[in-house]
Amino acid sequence: MKVCDISSFYSDLGGGVRTYHHQKLAWFARHPEHEYVMIVAGPDNQLTPELGGRVYRVRGVPVSRKGHYRQLADYREIRRILQAERPDVIEVGSAYLDCWLAWAAGRDSRAVFSGFYHADFPDSYIAPAVSGLPAGLGRPFVNCWRHYVNFVYRRFDVTCVTSRYVQDKLRGFGLHNTFLVPLGVDTERFHPRERDERLRRELGVAPGETLLLYVGRFWSEKGIDVLASAMDALGRRPGLHLALAGDGALEDRVRAAAAPHPRIRLLGFVADPARLARLYASADVFLSPGPYETFGLTTVEALSSGVPVVAADGGGAGETVAASDAGRLFRAHDPRDFIRRIDELLAADLPALGRRARCFAERNYSWQRTFGRLVGRYAELCDARRASAALAA
Repeated sequence: MKVCDISSFYSDLGGGVRTYHHQKLAWFARHPEHEYVMIVAGPDNQLTPELGGRVYRVRGVPVSRKGHYRQLADYREIRRILQAERPDVIEVGSAYLDCWLAWAAGRDSRAVFSGFYHADFPDSYIAPAVSGLPAGLGRPFVNCWRHYVNFVYRRFDVTCVTSRYVQDKLRGFGLHNTFLVPLGVDTERFHPRERDERLRRELGVAPGETLLLYVGRFWSEKGIDVLASAMDALGRRPGLHLALAGDGALEDRVRAAAAPHPRIRLLGFVADPARLARLYASADVFLSPGPYETFGLTTVEALSSGVPVVAADGGGAGETVAASDAGRLFRAHDPRDFIRRIDELLAADLPALGRRARCFAERNYSWQRTFGRLVGRYAELCDARRASAALAA
């Protein structure tokens, strides 16, 4: 079976979608009975052979300030690739332009079409954008986009979701073709043994002091505004340090909030996976303030590293932390409750919670399980498609 992914959410400079695709390449490398092809956005059209598959970069339009993310736009090139590759499954990672490009470019294909719901965009992007409008204007606009989700994803043969939070939400929109497939984590890379006291010293953390960590984009849907609002209170606590790894549209606001506090450090985007693993394991508490995570990959990486988590009480990250019993949940969008829950967790037995977090991640998350389930479901759909075609013939 040949699987082709089409995604504008992929970036070479990080993000959960990048991790998903790289782990997928690794899985297909171990399963040569299948083939894997990726079509992602880039500055130019080029083909890169990778261990596990082929990566086509197709010209895209920049949609982020630094050009890290691009929107696929070259329909002719996508159609050429699909006609040449003839995949059995076309997985689409975005409901914006990608799905329409994929359907149009693959209109002659007999492939199974899968929509992977990577981003809860009506609530994470649209709702905050119209929050300043009167309710009579903003609410109908958000509902319009929820109807759009239903309109788009019901046209797929299957809609892949990574948490019950998303599955329940889509069912509330009237969408019932969902398939639950939680993501995984590399439990060997993200491991408590990676704790590095020298790295803690580099960050200015003395013995007996506490390090909080945030890893992710500085975008509103990640709850970075809540974290920025809490920085003044956190920065005044003696012996408390905060490190933030990432960048994004709200970086100026984060820098302004952190500037008065020498124990708050902005590390920028951490490209080295080994350093990132050491950073996770060297923290005492991980912060996941985003209430719209469809899964919360950084949260699971922190748990796998033996680090308890404070998460918003909505979204996939909150669902995971609640199931792990290795952290605390705060009321989404509430900086005061965020600070209260951090204090509450710091007063708990952090080493015991860290061991519980590690056991939970080891027990429940595996990329082998993720892609085994996903490819197994795709095989069932392909078999059903072939049987239907044979019956019709």
